[in-house]
Amino acid sequence: MSPSGQDEKAPHPGELTGRLALRRDGTARVLDERGRPLLAIDPDEVARSGAMYGDLVVARRASAARRASATRRTAAASPADLPVGAVVRVAERANPTVVGTYRKSGRDRWLEPDDNRLPAIRVTGTDLAAAPGEKVVVALSSFPRPGRPEPEGAVVERLGTAGEPDVETLAIIRSLSLRDSFPAGVLAEAEALPREVLASDMAGRLDLRGETVFTIDDAEARDLDDAVSLTWAAGGSRRLGVHIADVAHYVAPGSALDIEARRRGTSVYLADRVLPMLPPRLSNGIASLHPGVDRLTMSVFMDVDRAGRVTGYEVSRSVIRSVARLTYDAVAAYLRPEFGDVLGDARREDHADGPDHAATLGIPEAAGPVLRRMAGLAGDLRRRRMARGSLDFDIPEEKVLLDDEGRPLEVVVRPRNIATQLIEEFMLAANEAVADYLLWHGLAYISRVHEEPFPDDLEGLRETLAPLGYRVPTTRVPRPAELRDILEASRGRPEAPDVHKALLKALPQARYSAARLSHYALASPNYLHFTSPIRRYPDLDTHRRVASALSGTPDRDLDPVVLGKIEALAKACSVAERVAERAEVESLELKKTELAHSGLGELMEGEVTEVFRFGAFVRLPMAVEGLVPATERGVLALRAGQRVTVQIVRVDLAKRQIELALTE
Repeated sequence: MSPSGQDEKAPHPGELTGRLALRRDGTARVLDERGRPLLAIDPDEVARSGAMYGDLVVARRASAARRASATRRTAAASPADLPVGAVVRVAERANPTVVGTYRKSGRDRWLEPDDNRLPAIRVTGTDLAAAPGEKVVVALSSFPRPGRPEPEGAVVERLGTAGEPDVETLAIIRSLSLRDSFPAGVLAEAEALPREVLASDMAGRLDLRGETVFTIDDAEARDLDDAVSLTWAAGGSRRLGVHIADVAHYVAPGSALDIEARRRGTSVYLADRVLPMLPPRLSNGIASLHPGVDRLTMSVFMDVDRAGRVTGYEVSRSVIRSVARLTYDAVAAYLRPEFGDVLGDARREDHADGPDHAATLGIPEAAGPVLRRMAGLAGDLRRRRMARGSLDFDIPEEKVLLDDEGRPLEVVVRPRNIATQLIEEFMLAANEAVADYLLWHGLAYISRVHEEPFPDDLEGLRETLAPLGYRVPTTRVPRPAELRDILEASRGRPEAPDVHKALLKALPQARYSAARLSHYALASPNYLHFTSPIRRYPDLDTHRRVASALSGTPDRDLDPVVLGKIEALAKACSVAERVAERAEVESLELKKTELAHSGLGELMEGEVTEVFRFGAFVRLPMAVEGLVPATERGVLALRAGQRVTVQIVRVDLAKRQIELALTE
């Protein structure tokens, strides 16, 4: 065993390696790198092994005797075809540091982890004079082992009083090892960048500064990395332009900026702050496509016919001057009278002479006709995409509105509108075109891949959808088009949100890979990320490969060594994406829990989401779940989907836990 708690021995025949996942019903699983369950692990076996949540473990199927007793405890939460196993050893520890609340009891000092899937940690080293009730970071010096189940460690950072909102946000950042400040060398490189685009940088680029090009984004966004344009001819031909910030021009491979961006992998959007991949001096400055100023871009021009087919494309280095910074809400309000809220529901074309109320919404007069034609073109692209079997989920975005001091005011639900759908279609088309471009040039690249759903997840989906009247094939993996039909059939019906969420939950997470695999949900044989290089490293890497192709002397980097490096980068970016998603969810849940705390003692109606032997989870109006303990009468008789009236009786901000009581 290494000092970090790792066992570096290779697995023996019959053994497998995966991540230990603990579920809130108390069961454990070993997952492969794609999140697919390999083994069900009895909780007693986890304790005996000394493994902790998230650890990379070597496991094997349990012996017949252990399997018989363990199966009784794991069967309720495990599919019938998932074998029961045991952890052999820990290959890599996932939690060298742990964040939690510092506790003292006599001479005993403890860390109570924020993540209740981790055990309590005995503080045996320094505590940096932390006071009980403080939020701290502990570095582990020893891990669970037979005869000593408690990990041990020392306090390495004091964060502040547990329960304070800013402290709890910082705790999320520390618990996931996110980087919330930039090294001096990185900031120095960013500061050395020009404030304006230099004339020498525009040499040899396609000059689009006289074209009607604009951005459409959230009102709060500052890192504007995509702009769009559209030209058309009398014969009906249409040329869509997608113009992406040329971040690679300013971030040289191997520079301090590049190394830091690669470490971060992605920007992280918390409820009350952003942890950008690149310093704001770059991401919100010279690289951001602000209106009225020159900006360097990579442009993809796509010729789209009346059937929504991209019949040809062109990729070019360019320079633009955006005519406007439009918002999703303004564009949706402008298009809604003619096009409704759902893109492509009806065919509407050639409305350039229609009524125009652009001025009242801050939309330049020249952009109005372009927007209307864009809506028609985007509808064609969507119909074409749906016809091939692509899935289109309609799940509203939740956002917590904050006051000037970061306190939550309310949870708002933002449904997708025609403007967000329009931009989605254009970005999807651009990503596919660039993937085809690099494939044609024989270049390796980071693909965005999405596998078929796993059998046990499909079984859960069937059980969820059958009572609602929707059928999922039972003898095979459904084709994307079959799931698309379910989504489309549910639109506008009361059960639509449940159907969309259940189907999304049944699909594996998309990931990055050097392999040229298809994207199941998009029904796309070849897909990558190109359109967000300010906030995603894979997109920045794609830009460099496009630049190589545009140079006329691209490297044919398909040898195993190069592919191995690309795959390593792809895996690191996938991990960074998962961590960012977790941070964003936890940050949102924290703010919603703060909102619940302000409603202590109040009665409110909620919906039962899940029922376990220890109690029932109820979703509250502020879109957060609370637990009604099983000690309450009648709790175990509740069922998912049932409406109940509850009272908030206790809120623990540090653990994001809400305790509820049923009312008569």
